[in-house]
Amino acid sequence: VVSTQSTGNQLISPSTALLYPGKDARDCIDVPVGTFDQLICLDGTWPQAKIMFKKNTILHSLPKVMLNGGKRSVYLIHTQPTNFHLSTLESVARALEALEGNDDLEGKLISPLKEMVRLQFSFGAVAHGTQEEAKSIRKKEVKLGLKQFTVAPQLTDFNYDEF
Repeated sequence: VVSTQSTGNQLISPSTALLYPGKDARDCIDVPVGTFDQLICLDGTWPQAKIMFKKNTILHSLPKVMLNGGKRSVYLIHTQPTNFHLSTLESVARALEALEGNDDLEGKLISPLKEMVRLQFSFGAVAHGTQEEAKSIRKKEVKLGLKQFTVAPQLTDFNYDEF
């Protein structure tokens, strides 16, 4: 959240980008290495990030970068909206890897997250599917007349040993 004019002036620097999707956003992999010195990321759920962006109008003048597709989130103990939604940490790690041209940066930055997920698996946590998948399953359950619905589907084909 931008709270002072001096902070706002730093944000308007041409070397600052906002990690935020949109029609005017460039894919991180298409941005030449070294184009940006600062990357701003709005940390929260998508509805929260949209509100932060809307309320902080100084962010509107920043060039936007985004991520397209890619690997599934490693934060599998959390139900993501779709296969391509990522945690904030994963998003920042993937964006920085592309923007800095450092091929192993993402792996280094998300290794603590991955280790936390492994630990949760060892205590019995299960890998979740997506909200999209849960919605599809619930539609089938409604057709079958079931009273209890799937909230977070488990990934049945997930290999915990290879994670």
